[in-house]
Amino acid sequence: MAQPAERLTADVYLRRAHQLIDQVNDAISEFREQAIAHDQQIERDQPFLLGMVNAYRGSRGLTHKKAEYLNDLQLADREIDQAVRLDPDAMIETPQGGFGALQLRAYIHRIKGQLEMIVGSPENALVFLNNANQLMELADTHYMIGLIYEAKYLPSQALHHFEKCLELEPAGELSAAALREADAMRSYRKQFRGSWGMLLLLFVLFFPAAFIYFFVQRK
Repeated sequence: MAQPAERLTADVYLRRAHQLIDQVNDAISEFREQAIAHDQQIERDQPFLLGMVNAYRGSRGLTHKKAEYLNDLQLADREIDQAVRLDPDAMIETPQGGFGALQLRAYIHRIKGQLEMIVGSPENALVFLNNANQLMELADTHYMIGLIYEAKYLPSQALHHFEKCLELEPAGELSAAALREADAMRSYRKQFRGSWGMLLLLFVLFFPAAFIYFFVQRK
């Protein structure tokens, strides 16, 4: 028989929320493993993040699962609300460490950011990941933000987050990857990333437009 809601304690709600969040995290853990393992350079025409996401999307078909994962995260959020009503300071111990409402909500935002990186938009991913950092700053959150800025050809912003990742966990799981990325961002050189055919066409049709196109596409 189900336990009556009035008998449930805050830690029960937190544990249920943690289980839901953990299950979603496990389902997309391959993405994080690929991010940690990569050793690509920003100078390639296709940013590593874009190539990784495209491959992952094709291999796992995550698009049709996104709604299911988001629903689980919404359920977890409601469980956290219930726990806070009973005891705002409640904490639970897990194999990953201690979690209270604040930590679990940060966990949710971080996973939503990962989902947006895989099936969504970089802009939405940045919103969720920055929200996660405001609640609880973590090395891997900074690393993911760095990857997004790398994919946007914004080396100074990417460098800041890779360095922050190293500052928070100098010898952590992501330290080697963050060190490699930080070094790549320091030596970043702009190059033309548009269509040479389009550039030639503009050059023939309207000379000034070709120059504008070249400098806009030089990232």
